[in-house]
Amino acid sequence: MNFFQYINQTLNSSRSLILFVIFAGFFFLRTTLLPLSHDDYAYAFIWDGANGGNLDKMYIDPPEAESRQRVESLSDIFQSMESHYFTWGGRIFAHGLAQFFIWLGKPAFDVANTVIFIFLILTIINLSNTWLKISRKALVWIFLCLFLFSAASLMSLFWLTGSCNYMWMSFFQLFFLTPYVKALRSGEAGNSILNFLLMILLGLMAGWSNEAGSLATVFLTIFLVIMCNVKGIFRAWMPAGLIALMIGCAFMILAPGNFARLDFAHPNFVYTEEIFFGNLTEGFDRVVGADFLALIPMFIYFLRRKVGDLNMAEILMLAFAVAGLLVPTAMLFSPEFNLRVSVPSLTFILVASTSAILEMERQHLKFTLTFPKNFLRGVSVVITSILIVYFTTLIYVDISIFNAARRQVRYIERNSDLDTIILPKMPIRHRFEKIHGDRTAVQYLDFFAGIRNDKNFCLNILVAQYYGVRHVVAANE
Repeated sequence: MNFFQYINQTLNSSRSLILFVIFAGFFFLRTTLLPLSHDDYAYAFIWDGANGGNLDKMYIDPPEAESRQRVESLSDIFQSMESHYFTWGGRIFAHGLAQFFIWLGKPAFDVANTVIFIFLILTIINLSNTWLKISRKALVWIFLCLFLFSAASLMSLFWLTGSCNYMWMSFFQLFFLTPYVKALRSGEAGNSILNFLLMILLGLMAGWSNEAGSLATVFLTIFLVIMCNVKGIFRAWMPAGLIALMIGCAFMILAPGNFARLDFAHPNFVYTEEIFFGNLTEGFDRVVGADFLALIPMFIYFLRRKVGDLNMAEILMLAFAVAGLLVPTAMLFSPEFNLRVSVPSLTFILVASTSAILEMERQHLKFTLTFPKNFLRGVSVVITSILIVYFTTLIYVDISIFNAARRQVRYIERNSDLDTIILPKMPIRHRFEKIHGDRTAVQYLDFFAGIRNDKNFCLNILVAQYYGVRHVVAANE
């Protein structure tokens, strides 16, 4: 069965299809309305490791010199990522994708990002119960968890550079795991040269993705390979994929650029107890809190299942839940905790919770407590109304941000003859900070693209070069 047949079978219900289209449309709209910002401008240019790179270490002598060259070809991207690998970081697959789409243009990314989002959802469904028709409950749960529970969802799902680093890499990690899970669920596995070569490629892509997600994928794959061996369906492509995965992960984590950036950001770094507890209370708690909310269906399932030995669906359910929790656990031992790992963590968790929902439907276990139908219908209407208002206000703010950014670009273009263009604060109206938090770009865009009141700040220089002007600075507050 090919992927398109799978899409047709999975979404055979007209109501499921309508829901899917609505959620995908919402995702596309939000992606389109988020302007280029922050690191996007850094990756619009060939990475110049010889001169400090394109971000915080960046220096230009003299400051007025046009010393960064725009990415204009695939060879530029390869040159850029080679420099990036040795001077800044090992995620050359993710950042290479970001440079590719910045080169092609934002509209191309908007479409591609939505396609990957759709494929990510379908992969979660596939891993949850191979080729099973998706239920509306499971579909709604996946979307709500990604849009409402994940920390820093805007930066991990919609922002160009952030999405390439987190959502796209989550897709490649889960897609790599699919053949192992399919083999365990069906009790059989093919063994061809094509499978062998394909798993090596997928393993390298999944391993060379992002650090915490890649490590979780390695541990989960080791478990799946052992289970396949126990079940008597061990095939040559299984260890081949695992080895490729581990090689990709090692090349990413051991990149010389990681150590160069660490030495720049944290000179003479020594991991301490204070760092551990700082990470625990300034990121880990929020990510794990979101994971446990997303795992509610799994908790309900195990409370209501019949007592007995675990079946394969339940073993896989627990394995993906553990893998999801490994992602923030790995970040505890990092110099800084990045909230954007919430999306890679949550995608593993969603395989477990979606599987639980589908198992409850298959076994006819009740997902909700017993209440009168009229009461449940009324609660459903109220919750649906609140969610519609919430998501509508998100789009409302996104439109305001989009229009404000477009006006400031026009202002830069109209005043291109000035030596220094002073940009006021982004005129974003209709804010809902108390209910939106970091799910909109408001708190990230006090000033256009994240520039400062310093013409020699890296983003100021890059934004100026991107639009072909001498200098841009943020107005004094």
